[in-house]
Parts: sequence; structure tokens; C-alpha cells
Amino acid sequence: MAKALGQLPNAPLIYVLAQIRFTHVPRMDRRWEDFHEKVFSSYPKAETERIDQFVVKDGRPAIGDSIQRWHLVDESRNTGIILDASTFIFHTTDYETSDVFLNNLDKILDAFIQILPEVGVTVNRLGLRYVDLLIAEDGLTVDHQVIESLRLPQLPAGVGKIQRMEQVVTYETPTSGTLTIRHRQSTTPDLLPSGIFPTRLEPAARLARARPERTIVGLLDYDHYVMQDYMFDSAVIVDKFRELHDVTSAAFKKTTTEEARAAWENEVQ
Repeated sequence: MAKALGQLPNAPLIYVLAQIRFTHVPRMDRRWEDFHEKVFSSYPKAETERIDQFVVKDGRPAIGDSIQRWHLVDESRNTGIILDASTFIFHTTDYETSDVFLNNLDKILDAFIQILPEVGVTVNRLGLRYVDLLIAEDGLTVDHQVIESLRLPQLPAGVGKIQRMEQVVTYETPTSGTLTIRHRQSTTPDLLPSGIFPTRLEPAARLARARPERTIVGLLDYDHYVMQDYMFDSAVIVDKFRELHDVTSAAFKKTTTEEARAAWENEVQ
């Protein structure tokens, strides 16, 4: 997973996202092409997306302003960038280590800063998100891959068969941020967070792993963010992401079992 954990050959990680929100930048529809030109050798593919926002007007839902987004992806479609007038996202389904991920982000931000106005752009939110898919393996059920407080309640025989469980726990972290851990177990296919999937990236190989129908699959979703004002400086931003990562990495180790991490160290057969 990340360097702090060692590189797990069978890591449960399926998606990583680093998000930066900043003050609205005018004419991003013109600026984004200059940015794409700077990163074209690494992220040659470009797609546009327009998202309609719904509002309530006179007590009835109506279509409000729309958001224009641009998706830039690499040749493999495993890693990419999502950009709009107030948001920058770097995401991947092919994560190696935190150092590799954040070093790549640093280079991209250096290029992005060059197309921004010289003054007036301030970062107001940084978020780092790691999503892990838990499947039964090496004789371990999903319940035996997470700590006891996250496990399914044991009901008397005859009460019924489990279909779904969801838990959300929020922590105030030493980074002056907030860490939200979402744990979900389900036998139904709607396990992945609808807010980020589909991502327009190729899905992680782990999602294609065969598993028997109606078996429980788990999700661990670590969403760590800080809402403070920062200069739009790549070094400052990446250093803050490293702090967010260190806390999230520690949370991963505290919410998963030693037996699970040992199983994730084994090569996939």
C-alpha cells in the first residue's frame, strides 16, 4: 500500500484521490488547455464533462447552473486529473507508494500553478481519500480482516441472513483535520461509494477478482481532509498531504487485523 506499511503485493487498495479546493478561477475553460499542454506527455487523453446542478425553486426541483469539468488521463487510464474552476483532483487506481503518488502530484501542481492568476487564488480545502476492498481470502472472512468494533453483530440463529451493514466514524486529527472512516459490508453489488465511482479510470484489478455470489464483501473508506486557507504553493500543499497520509496510514493499521495484513503480503495466486 504505502511505504509506511511496506509494499503489500495483495494490497486491498482500489482507489486513491487527492483533492484541492480553491477560490473560483475565472475563464478556466481557456486556461485548462494551457495546463494540458504542459502535462500532455504524461496525460495525453482529455474528456469534457458538464454536470447540471439541481436546485429547489418555488418548492420544486429545477436545473441550476452547470459545472464544466475536464478529465485528463494517462495512456493506461489508471491515473488522471479532474479539473474545474474551483477544484483540482489527482486520482489513481494503480497506486504504488505515497512517495510516488505525492511526487507525481508535486510535478503536476508545478505545471498547474503556471496557468493560474498571479494573485487571489487561495486553497481552502485539502482532502486525501483511500478506498480498500475487502474480500474473503486465505481463510479470512471480511469480519476477520477488521477490528472487533467494526464487525457484524452476531444475531441468534433463525433471525435472518445479513445483507448490509454501514458504519461511519469521524475523528478530529492532529493535523487540524477531520478523518471520516466509512466501513461497509454487503452482499449486494452497490458497495462502492456512489460519489466517486465510476471514476472514468480503469478499475483496479482487485475489483475483477472472482468471488461467489451472495458472499459478504467489505469496504474501508478513509476520507481525511483539512479546511484551512493555504497559499497555492505546491511544496506547502504536498507537505500537508504527507501529514494527512501519515495519520490515515496509522488509521489503516489500527482498523485492520494482523492476520489480514499478513494475507495482503502474499502474492495473488
